[in-house]
Amino acid sequence: MAFIVAAGTAAAAAPMGMNKNGVQSVPGGTSNVKLTGWTIRNGYADTVISANHELISSGAATATVRCRLEVSGNLTATEQRSFDVMLNDSPIQTFASTAGSVNIPAKAVTLARGDRVWVRMTGSSFGSFATTVAAGVNSYLYFDLN
Repeated sequence: MAFIVAAGTAAAAAPMGMNKNGVQSVPGGTSNVKLTGWTIRNGYADTVISANHELISSGAATATVRCRLEVSGNLTATEQRSFDVMLNDSPIQTFASTAGSVNIPAKAVTLARGDRVWVRMTGSSFGSFATTVAAGVNSYLYFDLN
């Protein structure tokens, strides 16, 4: 019986980052809305952004994920907006805030090739209070290798 042995090298992981590219309105009364419309962040040339608005890991690595968003819109006196940084379909970091500049705490993660990193949010529960997520370099999601 013949055996075939194939050898190769695993794809190397690369740091990846994206900036919000275009303003997005998140309607009041909606939850877990994926933030869409991203462009490659300066300094992260090897970034892969899927058609589903997600960073796609190019290889296995430990990494630190960081996210900041500039948002605006009304909230009731007792509300906060909620933000989830997602790894595949599971939240890895959840953060609630009333601020206009939202700095979600950094999170160390273990990535495999093909893992998806993305962000979703829940705005006001009041139907007429939409949240606007601003575009630009101050609204970003990225990961650096540890």
